Amino acid sequence: MKQKFRSEFTRRQKMIRDNFEIYYYNDSHFQSVSLHKHRYYEFYFPIKGSIEMEIDHQITPLKEHDIVIVPPGIMHRALTDPKENSYCRYVFWVSSSYYEKVMKDVQDGDFMMNKVKNEKQYIFHFTDHEYAQIFSGMLRLMEEDKSDRFGKDAFLDLYVKDLILTISRTIYEQMHHDPIKDNSLFSGILAYIEQHLDEELSLELLGNRFYTSKYYISHMFKDNLGISIHQYILKKRLDHCAMDIASGKTIQDTYKEYGFKDYSSFFRAFKKQYHVSPRDYQKTKRNMQI
Repeated sequence: MKQKFRSEFTRRQKMIRDNFEIYYYNDSHFQSVSLHKHRYYEFYFPIKGSIEMEIDHQITPLKEHDIVIVPPGIMHRALTDPKENSYCRYVFWVSSSYYEKVMKDVQDGDFMMNKVKNEKQYIFHFTDHEYAQIFSGMLRLMEEDKSDRFGKDAFLDLYVKDLILTISRTIYEQMHHDPIKDNSLFSGILAYIEQHLDEELSLELLGNRFYTSKYYISHMFKDNLGISIHQYILKKRLDHCAMDIASGKTIQDTYKEYGFKDYSSFFRAFKKQYHVSPRDYQKTKRNMQI
C-alpha cells in the first residue's frame, strides 16, 4: 500500500490544490530543507529515520508515534542525520479556508489548534493504540484521494474531518485523563464481566453499556493488565469452568454455562490454558479429593 501512495519528494513548499494535499515520502538520501513557513496547516508524521524538528527556534528529536502540527506562519524545518540511509514520513497539508470549512460545525473544533497556537505545543506523542487509530484514518483518506469513486469529494470532506477530529479527540483525552474516574470505570467493567460470563461480552456491547469508546476500553485493559479484553474474558471463563469441573459439575453443562458455543472451541482453549484436557483435569482433581 505504501508503494502505491509513494510520492517523489520536491522542495516545493506551496499548495497546488485549494483544499488539502497528503503525501507519503521515503527518501534514501534526504537533504534538510531551510527554515520556512506556510500559509496552511501542516501535519507531519515521521515513520522512519533519525529526525529532529526545528520549530519556532527550538530543536526537538522526534520519537516513534510523534505527530507534529505546524499552524500557518510558524518557522520550521525537519533535520535529518546524514548518516541515515532512509527517511520516511507522511505529510498532510490543509489550507486555512478548508480547515475552517470542515470544522465549522464541530463543537469545540478549535480546541487542538488553540492549544498549538496559544501554548506553542507543536509536537504530540501517542501510544501504539492511539497512533494506530490516527494512522488508519490517514490511510483511508489517502486511498480515497487516489480513487475515482462515486461521491469522492463528499467522502474526502468526511475523511479529512475524521482525521483531524481523531487527532484532536486523542489529545483532549490525554489532557483530561482522570485516574479516579478511570479506576471506577475499570472496576465497573470488571464487575460486569464477572456477572455476565454466560452472555455476549463484545467490545461494542461494553462500550454502549458504559457509555465510552470501545477503543478506550481496549486500551484500558492493555494498560492495566497487559492483555487484551478478549484474553481477559476468555481467562475468566476458563477459570470458572475449571472450578466447576473440579467440583463435580458435568463438562457439557459447564462450558455452555460460561458462554462457549461448542465443545471443540472450549476444549482447545482449556487445553491451551491448563495443558490437559477438561476430562483429564476433572479426573486429576477428583483423585486429589479422595
